[in-house]
Amino acid sequence: MRRRAVNNKTLGILELENRPIGHPGALCAPETHQFPIKCLTVEGANVARLVAGDRSVKDAYIRGAQKLESEGVAAITTNCGFSSLHQAEVAAAVSVPVVMSSLALVPLVAKSLPLGRKVGILTYDSTKLAERHLIGAGWSSTEIDVAIGGIEGSLTWQRLADTFPDATPDLITADVLAGAKSLLNAEPTVGALVFECAGFTLAAEAVRRDTGLLVADFVTLAKMLIEVSPPV
Repeated sequence: MRRRAVNNKTLGILELENRPIGHPGALCAPETHQFPIKCLTVEGANVARLVAGDRSVKDAYIRGAQKLESEGVAAITTNCGFSSLHQAEVAAAVSVPVVMSSLALVPLVAKSLPLGRKVGILTYDSTKLAERHLIGAGWSSTEIDVAIGGIEGSLTWQRLADTFPDATPDLITADVLAGAKSLLNAEPTVGALVFECAGFTLAAEAVRRDTGLLVADFVTLAKMLIEVSPPV
């Protein structure tokens, strides 16, 4: 059953060319939200290019944001945390609030933790997430102590890179939960988790239950953006 919209402000989502996960609970599924969403595919932006840090898609992101703004969205986000590289340029190109990456949630999550506990970032590919992505999201690892883990090598990792990903909620949850447990085993001082990948939102509640930790993700970001954005 589709959730009834209780907020008439619309969130714009700049999507990768890889077909977004459409199951309820996913960022790009209308049923996930209590507000309308408007999705736009960014030409040339796909998992491979974003993860590789290809900046040639910047202009396409800007055009997409401008189009969403012209269509009346109240705020804009994306469905890939690696797009933080384009945060400054896209935000400067429109007048509505823009937060490109769930990595922007890390400073807030860090403030919720006691001294000596760090934020764990679970990403699509920990071998590719670099300091420049953190800086693009508005902070650096010299300011906030983080531990980074990923799901690289898993079946979900493989399938999310496909043009039409065949990744079920059960598969995503299993691989994300395994990645979270691996990160926590390696870094026992992690006190909260932030999911970089929008595909992980389906697993967030299961990870919260299993680990007992705060978990923030793209759906968290979406709710915050709509709540704080002025009407248009």
